[in-house]
Amino acid sequence: MNASFTDTEPDNTEPDKIQEYPNCFGCGKNNPFGLQLEFRHQGDAIVTEFTPGGTHEGWPGIVHGGIISTLLYEVMENLAYRSGIVAMMRDLEVNFRRPAKIGRRITAIARLELSAGRELSVTATLVQNNLIAEGSAKLVALSESQLRRIGM
Repeated sequence: MNASFTDTEPDNTEPDKIQEYPNCFGCGKNNPFGLQLEFRHQGDAIVTEFTPGGTHEGWPGIVHGGIISTLLYEVMENLAYRSGIVAMMRDLEVNFRRPAKIGRRITAIARLELSAGRELSVTATLVQNNLIAEGSAKLVALSESQLRRIGM
C-alpha cells in the first residue's frame, strides 16, 4: 500500500532546501570513510547507487553484511528526510537474499508504505542484477523540540 507524507506532521525542512551533513557516514561528502551516497527521487521512490570496493568486503569478493544493512538504513531514512521529514529509525528488518559482489554497482530503492501520525513504515530493496537484500523499517518523525535538542 502506498501512502503520502501528508499524514505526517512535517518539520521545517523543505525538500528543495535539504541541509547536508558533511560527516554523515552514509551521505557526507567530507567523510573519507563513508559511503558518500547521492540520492534522487524517482516517482514515489528515492534511489541511490553504490559500488562497493575492497574496504567493504566481508568474505572474499563479497560485500560485508553490515554494509548491505547500512545501505538499506540510509535509503529508508533518506526517503523521509529528502521529502521534508526529519525522522529516526525505530526498528529495521533486513532480509539477505543473495551475496553482493565487490566492484559491481548496487542500486537501492526505498518507498513509503504507510504514514500514520508521526510514524512511517518504509520498505527498500537492493539490486545488483538480481535482488540481493530487502528491508523494512519503522521511522518516527521528530518534533520541533526533539530537533532543537539534537541541534537541528
